[in-house]
Amino acid sequence: MELKDMPIEMIDTIIRHLFEHDDQWDAPGGENCIYIADARLVCRQWNSLASRHLFHALHLRHEPKWLERWNELMDMDVVKQCTKRVHIDSSPVPFKTRNEFWVIYQKQGVYPAYTDALTRIIDLKNLTAVSFHYTKTCRTHEDLYYEEDVETESTRILNLFHFFHVLKRRMVESPNASPIRSLTIENLQNLILPDLTSTDAFQSVMRELTSLHLVVGEERNSLDSEMMLDLHRPERLGFEPHLRNHWIAPIAGQLTSLTLMFQVCWGVMPAIFDTSDLYFPHLRVLHLGAYGIAYPNQFDWVLRNKGIQTLRLDRCFIGSYFRFNNKLRQQWGIDNTGWVQLPKGSFGFGDDDDDEVFTFNGTWEDVFNSIREELPALTDFRFDYMYIPENEDYETFLRRPDLMKNDKPHAARYSAFDTGWCDGWIANQGPMEFGDNNPSPSAPGPRPRYYNVVHKLSREKETYEEDLRGLEALVAETRKRLYLLE
Repeated sequence: MELKDMPIEMIDTIIRHLFEHDDQWDAPGGENCIYIADARLVCRQWNSLASRHLFHALHLRHEPKWLERWNELMDMDVVKQCTKRVHIDSSPVPFKTRNEFWVIYQKQGVYPAYTDALTRIIDLKNLTAVSFHYTKTCRTHEDLYYEEDVETESTRILNLFHFFHVLKRRMVESPNASPIRSLTIENLQNLILPDLTSTDAFQSVMRELTSLHLVVGEERNSLDSEMMLDLHRPERLGFEPHLRNHWIAPIAGQLTSLTLMFQVCWGVMPAIFDTSDLYFPHLRVLHLGAYGIAYPNQFDWVLRNKGIQTLRLDRCFIGSYFRFNNKLRQQWGIDNTGWVQLPKGSFGFGDDDDDEVFTFNGTWEDVFNSIREELPALTDFRFDYMYIPENEDYETFLRRPDLMKNDKPHAARYSAFDTGWCDGWIANQGPMEFGDNNPSPSAPGPRPRYYNVVHKLSREKETYEEDLRGLEALVAETRKRLYLLE
């Protein structure tokens, strides 16, 4: 069969493989677009087919030369017709390449070349997915070096308002345009923004979504005095309830795909992400990152969604040891149901009269078994610790979720929480650090200062064989289900 005699569907498939898109995520992609660009030169038919793939996804970069190129593309009818996904950078990437235009924007909120370019997505009638990317590092406004190397809080908020306002304008000015069904926001700072979430623009855009992917950024302050305050900042206590009540719960009934990833541990402490009545009747894909489990039935909000087919847990952990002082547990409203309280002096803690130390004996074996038994539609399960280098501009997990493994339990799957620690949660790769690692109460006489570790404490090692058995059984079951479907 000669090429000219091939069915158009077969030719389209061949061309599509010249340029692989990430269909699961709203990624910029395009590493090998030169080949599909050349395919447009073969004939008119190939030009039409290749253009659909070549301009399927566009990337708005926050730099003058790219903004100019963006406007040139937006003047092309083929682009307006073919583009279905757009990835938008909120600032220059990497951030150190910012120029005088950005400095003016950061100080005065004025950058017409960028805001006008952003507005032009109104012309993309077939757009269905949008991704908005902030730089990874964010800081609180009290930091001494606040404006030197990060997007400021005010600029981040301004960008978010611009973004939702443009999407709302598209709905009003182009009523026949396709709705935005997928929204990704990378490195969203944990800011409580009622002035945004109460707007008609925000609510109108969210009502049309079926896929929501959020990666919450980590505030990194440069001074030790500021780092010590991180655990007690209002946003650490208020953002997760705000996220649940204004971003997630109102659209839970319509979502088919959801990603909730943080760069720091979240879910239970110091804030509470209330999942007691969360239900996603149509959810098929769920990705959680850095989510913490500290209660026997805490994972039930996932298990009650029986239609889940893909579940990926990245850097998720179970809290095994907790220490509170200064009555913070009561102040934060942290429940201790399912925990065992240890005698004063355990793990070397006892400097404060109100020190409380608890343990939780939950294991990943129990979680894996419950997933296998309670999610009958699950055919793809991943459990991994995706390490992301500091110099990465984009989240590896968002680009390549298929790189996640499920062959063994990762070493950081158990953690500890201490209110005397800057971040609260103490990251462990294998052996743990919690007080002096000795759970027995202090004996009379001098004892090493806490965090001067003199004992080995490894919840990961204690549970490895059981956790591995549970993981292998779960993965085997998902593969069996997938085989039966084929």
